[in-house]
Amino acid sequence: MNRNSTSQDFQAGDPRLIVRWARRYAKSRTISFLVQWVFIVAMVVVIGITAALTNMAYQSNNAVLVYVSVAFMGLMIIVLTWFSLSPWGGDLIFRITQWLYGQEGYVSYSEDHDHDGPARPWLLTTLGGGLVIYHLVGALLVSLNYLALRNLQPFSALYMAPFLMYMIYAQGLGFWAWFWPILYALHAVLLLTDLPIRFTGEWTILNMIVPVFGYGLAAIIIGHVYSRYALWKLRRLARSGLEDEPAEDRDGDEDA
Repeated sequence: MNRNSTSQDFQAGDPRLIVRWARRYAKSRTISFLVQWVFIVAMVVVIGITAALTNMAYQSNNAVLVYVSVAFMGLMIIVLTWFSLSPWGGDLIFRITQWLYGQEGYVSYSEDHDHDGPARPWLLTTLGGGLVIYHLVGALLVSLNYLALRNLQPFSALYMAPFLMYMIYAQGLGFWAWFWPILYALHAVLLLTDLPIRFTGEWTILNMIVPVFGYGLAAIIIGHVYSRYALWKLRRLARSGLEDEPAEDRDGDEDA
């Protein structure tokens, strides 16, 4: 089949249309990403609060609070690494996702990568662990005043934007996913140009939290809305195929 064919090339009832929209639906089911987003937001907010407390303690020469905050940050490293790499974390996300999708059930798709292609789960897992460590190092650098909190988001974008792009390409995610890294990298550039989009004072940490989670949530919502459209389109095509089927064939199927 010609990959450059458009939907207009197919006649009504063509099963290739059903396959096409089934793939689009599968690639746009984003609730699993939303579940992961919720867990990651909770963990990163805790890390951000810890980094801010460590920074305050360091500036006020409160050695006890510094040690406690750094120790707690170390504990969070262990928790994040365990949740990211353990089968339990993945199983929990899968079960919550299936519960939220309800009667839609489970659907998956596979990309046609060759053996030398980018779809290597071990590499994505390694890079994901590196992403966690990279941001924890950034939080530690902020707490010790080696990195300004106002520049934490551009520092994050150096790793996170390429990582997200690689993940999207390797997993064959839908168009919706590209909104996250593109907007995240653009936001970092805009912050460095000192445009008036920066939170200041006690809200400085929002310069990191709003882009990383706001753009991620926006991409997830776009994908979810598109999945609803793809599912509607898929059901409509399936119904039209049944309506176009000769009555005697339908009766035969029912008798079987």
